[in-house]
Amino acid sequence: MTSQQPAQPTYEEIDYRFDDGIAVISFNAPERRNALRNQMLYDLWDALDIADRDPAVRAVVLTGAGKHFCVGAELTGPDTLLQALEDDRAGQTPTGYREPGGRVSERLFDMRTPVVAAVNGDAVGGGASIMAAADVRIAGDKSRFGFVFTRRGVVPESASSWFLPRLVGVTRATDWVLSGRVFDAAEAYEAGLLTRVVAADAVLDEAMAYARVFVTETSPTSVALARRLLGRSWGHPTPRAAAEDESRVYASRLRTADVHEGVMSFLERRPAVFPPLDDHPADYF
Repeated sequence: MTSQQPAQPTYEEIDYRFDDGIAVISFNAPERRNALRNQMLYDLWDALDIADRDPAVRAVVLTGAGKHFCVGAELTGPDTLLQALEDDRAGQTPTGYREPGGRVSERLFDMRTPVVAAVNGDAVGGGASIMAAADVRIAGDKSRFGFVFTRRGVVPESASSWFLPRLVGVTRATDWVLSGRVFDAAEAYEAGLLTRVVAADAVLDEAMAYARVFVTETSPTSVALARRLLGRSWGHPTPRAAAEDESRVYASRLRTADVHEGVMSFLERRPAVFPPLDDHPADYF
């Protein structure tokens, strides 16, 4: 575990704090139930990028200030969404528009650092989609969820059409996305959208305890590589291709200090002290 205290950036729409190896990133607009604006998504992308590049950060906890995680796009009038698109100059690319929630979900997928979503209260629309891109999702028993895009005349965004079927299967994803209905934490957990459901007032504590495991018990390089193997597995047509990836990465790790420490800490019955992340996981593939 590191005692290094990195610089903590400041933002308009989110809060970032460092807690002994864990970056806690919060949607920070409780007065509007953390409804999304472009600036909030820009800030979130930047905060994730800073956390992922900081060797002192071993895990990220993503949560919402106040009583809710994030209720999706802020809607103030019939042209709200169109205005957000027109104002999003960074999304105007040579190949067409790229909405900012999708850019955040892509950054989450590319993380080397594991991300735990602490879903206090409701996660709807873009809030649900961004939550789905986290590695672990811990929610309160009173939380509600909804991929409500068809009820607003739009379509899924923030890469939810990719993440959601992989989490809950095509049948359940089709039900939720096409109907746009709101559902409770029990249904979300039963379907596999949530990792764990706890009492509403225990969500952040539970998420921090889960994230602490990455600080004290796992190799940051092994976690980064395992994330990449899982992400790549969906593109393989057969288990053989996945096994080839695993074998190549496994063999490349056997002479590292990580493996030496992992094995010796087990044999000596002591906590492991793993070295910092030693490579970008993409370098192995």
